[in-house]
Parts: sequence; C-alpha cells; structure tokens
Amino acid sequence: MRKLGRFGQIDAAALAAHYGSVSAVTFIAANQFIEQMGKTVEGFMPTLLTLLESPGIHIALGIGALKRAKNNSSISSGEKKTKSAIFHEILTGRSLILLLGGLVIGLLMGAKAYEPVKPFFETGFKGALVLFLLEMGIVAGSRLSDLKKVGLLLISLGILIPILHGTLGVFLGDWSGLSVGGATVLGTMAASASYIAAPPAVRMTLPEANPTYYLTASLAVTFPFNLVVGIPLFFKLAEWLAG
Repeated sequence: MRKLGRFGQIDAAALAAHYGSVSAVTFIAANQFIEQMGKTVEGFMPTLLTLLESPGIHIALGIGALKRAKNNSSISSGEKKTKSAIFHEILTGRSLILLLGGLVIGLLMGAKAYEPVKPFFETGFKGALVLFLLEMGIVAGSRLSDLKKVGLLLISLGILIPILHGTLGVFLGDWSGLSVGGATVLGTMAASASYIAAPPAVRMTLPEANPTYYLTASLAVTFPFNLVVGIPLFFKLAEWLAG
C-alpha cells in the first residue's frame, strides 16, 4: 500500500487491518453457496473464522499506533513506556476481548445452553447488521471526494488482493486436507476483508486514518466482488484441486 499506492503509514496500516481480518457476512454467504452446491463444510469453520478475525487487525493496529505515537509531539514519556502503553491498549481492546471471550463463553455454555439465545444471534443479527452497514456507508459517502486521489488504484487493489489471498487460501485448505466445501470457505475467508470488526477498532486506535480508503475498499469493492465472482471462483478451484 505504501509503495504502490503511496499511502501514508497510518492509512496503509488501516487498510492492512481490514484485509488482514475476515468478513463474517462473506463467510455466511460462502456457507450458503456450498450448501446450495450440495457440499458440506467442516463443523469447526465458525471457530476458525473467529480465530482469523483478530490477529491481522491487532498486528496492523500495532504498526499504525507506533507510527502515530512517534509523530505525536504531545507524548512526553519515554519510548519504552509509550510502546508498552500502546500494546496494552491494543491487546485489551474491546474487539479482541469480545472475540476471545466469546470463544471461552461458547465452550463453557455448550450447545444446549445456546438454544434459548439462538434467535437473538441468528435473527436479530441481520437487522443490527443493516443498521451498522448504513452507518458505515454514511461515513464513507461523506468523504467520497477523496477517492479522486487513488480511486482507480484502490479499486484495482480491492479486486486483486482477494484473488491472490483467496487462491492461496484454497490451495492451503486443500493441502491441509479440507473438503471441497471447507477449502472454498477457507479461500473465501482469506479473500475477504473485515468491515464489521476492523472499522471501529481502526477508528478508535487510528483516528487519523481516512475511512474512505478502508471502508470503500473493503465494503464497496471487495465485498461485492467476493459475493459475485470470488466464491464461485474459489469453489471451482477447490473442485479442480480435488480432482
């Protein structure tokens, strides 16, 4: 992003946070596609989704936050203390706590205890998601004029990155022994970009990052590309690899 797109370090870190994470909605779409194709997916894939969601976000935020602290003349403490405070803030952020805490809670409560709250997560989630995406669209739309600077490049990267990551994900999924459905879903997750978990984390940790760049690339370019082209493409590749 810095070399090809000439983005600043903070904007590049914000984009990396989005493309280093995964999209839960794209994951759901991939599972529905696999089901329509008459294939099955390994039962542990939702857990894998959660594990893939956090590391990329927090590594990229750490890089961006260190650069931000270095550029911020108002920080008077020593470099070691500054870095320690930054990493403490990132590792104890709400998104990371909720993701890892959710895994622990799910493990402890089990399937039987999940049944009473199942409608809230499987039905109410979609309505809440619509409101969230509307708010994200308003933020991106208010700064669309900034796209004139890197519009074509951003669109190109929003398409090429998922193709590269998704192809690699399918190959690794097949190599690790996943089924056609599992390899397709893994490739789709690798190709996706987060626009639910990453945006609020970036807005809190890297407020200087331009939301037009990371929201438009992940939400307006990569997300629809994966739904229309990416998922069928990765499915055909997984079938081909499986012989």
